[in-house]
Amino acid sequence: MTPDPRGCAPATIAQGTQEATMDAEHLEYFKAALEGRATVGWNVWFAANQHALAKQLSRPELLRLKFSKLDEAERLLAEAGIAPRSTAGKRYEMYCAQFALDVLDEKGRPLPAIWRAAHGGAIGLLADGEQEAGQTKLLAEFRRVRKRGLQQAHEWLADLCFQGEMELTSGNAEVGRSLLAVVVQAGSGHDLLDATAMIARDLLGDVGMAAAAPGRERSQQC
Repeated sequence: MTPDPRGCAPATIAQGTQEATMDAEHLEYFKAALEGRATVGWNVWFAANQHALAKQLSRPELLRLKFSKLDEAERLLAEAGIAPRSTAGKRYEMYCAQFALDVLDEKGRPLPAIWRAAHGGAIGLLADGEQEAGQTKLLAEFRRVRKRGLQQAHEWLADLCFQGEMELTSGNAEVGRSLLAVVVQAGSGHDLLDATAMIARDLLGDVGMAAAAPGRERSQQC
């Protein structure tokens, strides 16, 4: 990718007692990904640039970049004296990076079929405007997880809240609102889960909350 006019110059990165120069285009990708401007996702970018990076980074640094992804990229930028204007894109890029390459498109985003099939097809239903059917399926899944224990329910709900936030801010906003509404309804009233429900409620805001939320009578079954 070509750095923009405000882009990054090549930077010297310390490697123990040695120093190596990292290409400006790599630093610019790190900056763009953190700021939410990247045109391709992390996994696709890293696969295409791993060989070049191996010549510029020490083995430990390359492994940290491979496995810690944008956390390490942010550290390398700081080491090079480069500060991104924001880190608004970091969570979405990290979200996409959790998928294997074979379920990502050429830009490193989840394939539509994989995305729609998530949660037993609930995402596809929500995307098609079948809000009640999609939310009912998600609440049923929550009930099954809840039977395995409160900790498992907390983890499931936190994951769904994160997915909802990513869709709301970077994907399908209607799907995101529906996912967050399920989090609010499923988590409200449980001590361990209520904090996650409050996060979802804050993300949704007051406007449109009533329209997005599933019926209270169904939430009581959770």
